[in-house]
Amino acid sequence: MEGDSVPRNLRHGPPITLTCDCGERRQLRYGERWTCESCGKTWNTNRIPAEQYGAIRATQIRYRRIPAALSVLALGCIVAFVIAGKAFGGLIMVALLATTWTMFFRPFYRRRYRRALADLPTWKIKPE
Repeated sequence: MEGDSVPRNLRHGPPITLTCDCGERRQLRYGERWTCESCGKTWNTNRIPAEQYGAIRATQIRYRRIPAALSVLALGCIVAFVIAGKAFGGLIMVALLATTWTMFFRPFYRRRYRRALADLPTWKIKPE
């Protein structure tokens, strides 16, 4: 596969949705090629500038860090409370943390993430 020459940080980026002129749709990873089964046109995602696609991947990673950090914090709370012999208190603490995140901070965070993604470029790739 041609994707082997793609830098590692771009290999695991979000899928790229290509729509052929005949209406067929396919989701590909950066660096992949696709030949439409209906009309035979070949599409190559390497035509997307690597720097621009890298910006999308960087935004995706940046907005995944806080939920991951909160998950680690919740796990740490549970472990600390279990070690202290207050397992029930740990579960209550994590439940409060999860509820607070879900009700108050997550909607705000998702809006910011969607705004950040909307500001990133889109491309009109031509078939080969």
